[in-house]
Amino acid sequence: MYYVYEKIKCIMRKITLFTFSIIILFIIYSYVVFLEKIQYKEVKFIDASDGIAVLTGGKGRINLGLTLFNDNRNLQLIISGVDKKVSDKVIVPIDYENRTNITIDKESESTYQNARVINKWATKHKLQNVTIITSYYHMPRSMVLVKSLTPTINFYPYPVKKFFTNKSSFKENIFYYFFLTEEYIKYLVSHFIIFIR
Repeated sequence: MYYVYEKIKCIMRKITLFTFSIIILFIIYSYVVFLEKIQYKEVKFIDASDGIAVLTGGKGRINLGLTLFNDNRNLQLIISGVDKKVSDKVIVPIDYENRTNITIDKESESTYQNARVINKWATKHKLQNVTIITSYYHMPRSMVLVKSLTPTINFYPYPVKKFFTNKSSFKENIFYYFFLTEEYIKYLVSHFIIFIR
C-alpha cells in the first residue's frame, strides 16, 4: 500500500512539474510574441476610414487624432477617456472646424471601457471603418478589445510615432522592460475579460 502511495505521489509530482513547465514556456513564448506585436511600424492612414477613435492616456495621441481629422474631411472623431476635470474647450476649442463631428468621452477609465464607448459611438454613427489611435505599446490590447466588442466593424491601428534613442541608460532600460511586462500582463487580462464576458 505504501509503495502504491509513493508511486502516486511521484506521478503527481511529475504531472505538476510538467504542467508548470508548459505554463512557463507558454508565458515566455507569448511574451516574445507580444514584444513582436508592439514593434513600432509606420502605417498609412486608411482612406476608407469613416471614423477615428483616440484612446487617451499617452503623449501625442490627441494631437495625432486631431491632425488626421483635419486632413481627412467628413469623418467622425471620438476622444475617449478624457479626464473629467479637463474642460472640453481645452481639448477642442468651441470654434474648431467640424466641432460637431467630434465626441469627447469622459466616462471611460479603462481600455475595456474605451472599447465599449467606441462600440456605442460607431454604432450610433453607422461607421464601417475606424482608425484606432493610441501608443504603440497599448495598441495590441486596444485592438483585441475593440475587435471583440465590435466584430462587424473594420478597425485599423495607427500608433503614435515612437522616437528611438540609443542614449538610454541601463536603469532606464530596466524600467522600460518592467513597464512592458506590466502592459503584457494587462494584455493577457484583456483576453481573459473577453473569455468570461
